[in-house]
Amino acid sequence: MADEIGTQPARQPSALDIAAQWAQLPAEHLAVALSALEPQLAREHEARMRSEQAQAYAELEQLRSREAELKRAHRRRLTGTYCAVLVALTTLGTSAYFGTHQQPWLAVAFFGPTLLSLVKILALGRSDADDVKQAAAAVRAAANALPPPP
Repeated sequence: MADEIGTQPARQPSALDIAAQWAQLPAEHLAVALSALEPQLAREHEARMRSEQAQAYAELEQLRSREAELKRAHRRRLTGTYCAVLVALTTLGTSAYFGTHQQPWLAVAFFGPTLLSLVKILALGRSDADDVKQAAAAVRAAANALPPPP
């Protein structure tokens, strides 16, 4: 008895456990047991139904959040692609403009590896450390090939 004080039973007895206990009594007590058993079964059923509804709702919310996350990721990829195309067209146009207006230094600055690095950053969303080094080396090589400014 002293060992049981302060301890909780492992589980609450179910309605069937209660019915099994009542079945050991005389037949007239069985009708009372069954009438007492029905509300208990209804409560247990309602608790199970609420638990299943809560679980279904949680799964639905998880699916909705995953779908929203996928939509955001798709929107980011499309935005990056559109920006990459816009930057590429703008830098190519600017390079052509400066190239035709006797500004070869600016044309080289807007064209080549710098353009490719920017497009890679915007379209793929990543950049390697070597990209900047390669862009700088290519701009230096192109600048060295140009005639000196007047």
